[in-house]
Amino acid sequence: MNQLSGKFEVQIGEESHTCHLSMNAFRILCERENLKFTEMDAYLNDQSLTAITKVIYYGILNNIYSTRGKLDSLPEYEFFASQLLSDVSSLERYTELIGKAFAGEALGDEEAGKK
Repeated sequence: MNQLSGKFEVQIGEESHTCHLSMNAFRILCERENLKFTEMDAYLNDQSLTAITKVIYYGILNNIYSTRGKLDSLPEYEFFASQLLSDVSSLERYTELIGKAFAGEALGDEEAGKK
């Protein structure tokens, strides 16, 4: 069973995107950002703003792949990051949700953004 997993909704402008953090999402991130999985903790601490936005972005991409969704629904990264970083309170909540995914904790509907 994949303990490193979590799903939550991410609001970018008027659109909601499902972020599915799983081993595959971290594989995609490591591959595209030229990281080793063992470097993930240092990456999250040393480059936190970039790391948080990239983790969420690749989690959304992972969800698109795993649900056979449309890739054109994924916003361009720099737009995505600018929108995500414009709301500090949401950024803090997403940071908590990433931590829970790393810990393998199940997210309740309210935590996952499904009210």
